[in-house]
Amino acid sequence: MHSVEHPWTEQQFARLYDAFPFDADVPFYLELARQAGGHVLEIGCGTGRLLLPLAQAGHRVSGVDVSPHMLAVARAKLTGHGDEVAGRVRLVQCDVRELVLDEPADLAVVPVKTFAYLVDRADQVQALTRIARCLRARGLLVLDLLNPTPEWVSRPDGSVLQDVAGEIDGQTVVRTETAVSTDIARQVRVVRSVYDVVAPDGTVRKRLVQWPFRWTYRFEAELLLERAGLRVEAVYGGYEWEPYSADSRCLLLVARRP
Repeated sequence: MHSVEHPWTEQQFARLYDAFPFDADVPFYLELARQAGGHVLEIGCGTGRLLLPLAQAGHRVSGVDVSPHMLAVARAKLTGHGDEVAGRVRLVQCDVRELVLDEPADLAVVPVKTFAYLVDRADQVQALTRIARCLRARGLLVLDLLNPTPEWVSRPDGSVLQDVAGEIDGQTVVRTETAVSTDIARQVRVVRSVYDVVAPDGTVRKRLVQWPFRWTYRFEAELLLERAGLRVEAVYGGYEWEPYSADSRCLLLVARRP
């Protein structure tokens, strides 16, 4: 079994992400991009799951990720969709805490719990401040967070959080995600994912990754956004614009730069 500390540090993990497709949020962001304007900034764009349909819809996209391996996969996907689509996308390898754009964005998105990788408040504020500075006046930021329900927070160490299977490149990939430890005072859970990659001949390779995940509550998130100079306009509990409630499947905040 091969182990690494963060999922973005190793080339092997870049392709494994695509074994578990997710597109429930794509219509939500397509509609917001249509309303906000033509230039979208995606933080944590990974292998292009979201930026590709945005570019195909005619939007210009700046995709930012710290992983060169994931960006390489995204670049290959874009090349496969032709020059017109690829020409709308700029890929930027960068830590969001150091992000600078030379052209302001109309809409910035931090999708699928990417914000949780920032485990310190100072890093959270710095990241949001950098993103806010990349927005044009009246530009929008969408922050997609885990909704930390009491049931999720109170799960005991060792409990399985996620157990899914998928396929990629002719191989079967099984991912088992467990809670290693939970520090409620710091709002940090250490998560471990084990990937079993099964080749057609039955050979199994194991990959293990472990990282800290910080959850954020609604009003805490609102204060962080305000600290970064943004004004919260809406809070949703899902990708179909449903109102946020205690048992919502996610916590979606929409904030605007004044």
